[in-house]
Amino acid sequence: MEILERIYLNLKRQVSPYLPASVQHSVDLVHKSVGNIRLPPLNKENVLYFYMPVQGLVSYTTLSITVMNPHLMVRLFPRRDITDVLFLSAGGGAGLWLWARPHMAAAAPARRFSWAFLGGTLWPLGSIFLWAILRSSVGQKPLIGTVLGITTGAMLTNIAMDYFRYVELMFCGEIHLPDEPYSPNSDDEKYDIDV
Repeated sequence: MEILERIYLNLKRQVSPYLPASVQHSVDLVHKSVGNIRLPPLNKENVLYFYMPVQGLVSYTTLSITVMNPHLMVRLFPRRDITDVLFLSAGGGAGLWLWARPHMAAAAPARRFSWAFLGGTLWPLGSIFLWAILRSSVGQKPLIGTVLGITTGAMLTNIAMDYFRYVELMFCGEIHLPDEPYSPNSDDEKYDIDV
């Protein structure tokens, strides 16, 4: 972190006289936020189940930009279409993240692998289909498409993480199902709706 701090201070010294005060203030806020991040040490567990999923999340975000604004990616990578690489990287990161979830630890390795593989494949693939539909509805507005792709990707990731947290709380016994769960065929009056 000290190296990053020195690079930041050096760049700030060289660039700050040319930037407006509002930009300087924003950069300082971002720097302060990044300074509070504590990364886990490099070991096999952290590389496989923290750093690789984070790299997969970066690939997933880049994949959203690739689908929603393909012209930008063609300009950045003119010689090669990297969509397949991004898909595999995003799926691999999601699969490793799912593999490491506590609620899957008790499963046999073959089942655990198949569930992680299924989740790691369906998550980015379903997102690609959603982004393709959104792109066709947005039309030729690359900036709106890019923002929409990144936003929906972040929303889907947040929903998935929330879902798995809920499953793990249920699995660990911290959340209990109600004694009388809702049934659509219930005769109980508390569920009846008068129209």
